[in-house]
Amino acid sequence: MAKIIYLPLEHIEMRYTVYMDKVICDYLDKSGKEYVRIYPDIPARQIKEGSFLDAPTTIEFKSKQIAKVAEMYHTGEIETGDIIFTSDIWFPGLESIAYLNYFCKKDIKVRGFLHAGSFTDTDFVRDMERWAKNFEDVIFDISDKVFVASNFIKDDVIKKRLIDKNKLIVTGLLLDEKEFMQYKSDEKEDIVIFNGRNVDEKQPWLFDELSKRIPNVKFINTHSKKLPKTDYYKLLGKSKVVVSFALQENFGIGVNEAVKLGCIPVLPNRVVYPEFYSEDYLYNNFDECVKLVEAAIKGELKQTESNYTFDIEKWFE
Repeated sequence: MAKIIYLPLEHIEMRYTVYMDKVICDYLDKSGKEYVRIYPDIPARQIKEGSFLDAPTTIEFKSKQIAKVAEMYHTGEIETGDIIFTSDIWFPGLESIAYLNYFCKKDIKVRGFLHAGSFTDTDFVRDMERWAKNFEDVIFDISDKVFVASNFIKDDVIKKRLIDKNKLIVTGLLLDEKEFMQYKSDEKEDIVIFNGRNVDEKQPWLFDELSKRIPNVKFINTHSKKLPKTDYYKLLGKSKVVVSFALQENFGIGVNEAVKLGCIPVLPNRVVYPEFYSEDYLYNNFDECVKLVEAAIKGELKQTESNYTFDIEKWFE
């Protein structure tokens, strides 16, 4: 039986990487699949506000993962038919697998989840496109399956990069509801939250403008509060509205978590949001955003559910 060589993302509390790793391991344990998890020992490092990783740390981490994989090729622990699965296929160094396959005369499959890339016009890594485009084409070429969270990102990749569209599989993205659903409450307060990162592509300054337009309501930028996860989920549980101004979003895990906890979404009519939410919750300009938030606060806009689904079995078929 083929085994899975699992390369998780490094754990960062403010992201979803910890429970992504946990859910994957739980699934693999229960499925009875043979797997090896490669998680290098690196020191915990503080990332700056608005960031989702520390670049030197993630390169050190991924390099150690690839070094261990290379050692397993050398010792024969990796055999033809095995599968390398990475939680983030935008993985500098992953092209080494094709190199190792060639010289070690093995056929190891490469699969993983694609979160984002330089193919998206509004993503901050677009600035790296001159070299990243070639890197992405190589990764897509050596992979036999690439999993994405939405049709939005799938269509973007197909339009911009060299890839067999049959390799791209939409699976949604996992939410470990056991971690936060205990904080859901029917007792909501007039709180509007913004839980996007404080970076240009999320346009946090528009949240400040929104707060000036609607009096007698509490507006909270969750990233600026630097809340521990437990306090963050408690806040979502008692808040009434979650708002986004994102120019780039391939899934929107923060919004999806907030909606699961009963927040009413007010979202721009672009990127992934029309795929997951009805037009009742989408705005086309700032004035429409203001009106939707006011309606949600007054109870004229009701709670809803996201249309996304997640199928982890597709990752390990």
